[in-house]
Amino acid sequence: MKNENLEKASDEQLFKEIKKGNRKAWELIIKSYYNALFVFILGMVKEKESAEELVQDVFVNIWDKRDKINITTSLKAYLYRAARNHTLNFLKRKKFEMDYHKRLAQTSSNLDNKTEESIHYTELQKHLFKAIEDLPDSCKHIFKMSRYEELTYKEISDVLGVPVRSVHYQIGLALKELRNKLKGLYSKESIPFFALFLVLAQFFPF
Repeated sequence: MKNENLEKASDEQLFKEIKKGNRKAWELIIKSYYNALFVFILGMVKEKESAEELVQDVFVNIWDKRDKINITTSLKAYLYRAARNHTLNFLKRKKFEMDYHKRLAQTSSNLDNKTEESIHYTELQKHLFKAIEDLPDSCKHIFKMSRYEELTYKEISDVLGVPVRSVHYQIGLALKELRNKLKGLYSKESIPFFALFLVLAQFFPF
């Protein structure tokens, strides 16, 4: 479709153009939905700066993952679901960090202990995120969709066009690999189990 005709195109037509790599179509989708999604996200996070970052993430993800996204509903419904899932994940991580620091303050007897455990936690997070990036591409992508975007296995299956059992298998591989890598740090580097547990709990069911 020629760019001069895109202004009159439907959402479905625009998304088809996005999948072809048409940046103009992507920009028109942003123009159509940015303000509405911003207000929607702002109502959840109550912070303008965070809402702006989150809504930008939604549109960037649409562009970056355009080859893998298959929309079975309307584009509008997909965008709102993506915005909701991404925001809920942000809030979940924010609450986790607040709970961690609250518990750290309650259980640490002095400033030195707080500083030491804080360092352990930060180092473990770095190891975790690096380990995630080191996963095989398909395994990493499915893991991030599950843990970061909070999509169900069925939703991931629908988006990627793969069997649900394949999603189960890939996430199982990711969990096993990440758990082994982090537990290896506990045994080799004298990382306190309290810090290890908190980092693992961010992604892993115990």
